[in-house]
Amino acid sequence: MTETSRWGEAYLADLDQAAAGLPPDRRAELLTEVAGHLTTELATVTDDDEARAVLDRLGDPAALVAEAAVDLPPAPARPAGPSAGEIVALLLMGIGGIALPLIAPAVGVMIMRSTPRWTSAEVRTAWAILGVGVAAVGAGLLLMMLADGSSVAAVRTGVLLLGVVVIVGPASALYAATRPRP
Repeated sequence: MTETSRWGEAYLADLDQAAAGLPPDRRAELLTEVAGHLTTELATVTDDDEARAVLDRLGDPAALVAEAAVDLPPAPARPAGPSAGEIVALLLMGIGGIALPLIAPAVGVMIMRSTPRWTSAEVRTAWAILGVGVAAVGAGLLLMMLADGSSVAAVRTGVLLLGVVVIVGPASALYAATRPRP
């Protein structure tokens, strides 16, 4: 390897590092284009001064990256905080479940589906959490019907239902709130 090719490799390494923020296809295109230009230009260079002159004509790698990024759309702006829909969804899923068991969390999950914060897989998971709550309430009601008036079974069932009602909404809200912002 000649000293001039080392200059070219060092320049390409700097360019690769500077281009880390570009989309992968645009980054690869820029690196290929500059590498081809360097191969052609440095093929006839015989000393370090000529190699530096070739690299100086190319310019600073950061400037090349900035020029390559001019035609790219700007990165989407991130909202400063949660949207009103996200806040309402979390409130309905969290404390709304106490006032309107299973209904408020279900409405919260429906609102959650309409916000960009959560993916469809995460919304399905929130629905699954609510589904477990509905199944537990159904099982509790079935146990009550099978208890034949036994007060011990009715109390156990009531405690079970209350526990489900109090836990399902906050569990959905906690799951939803753990989702990082896009």
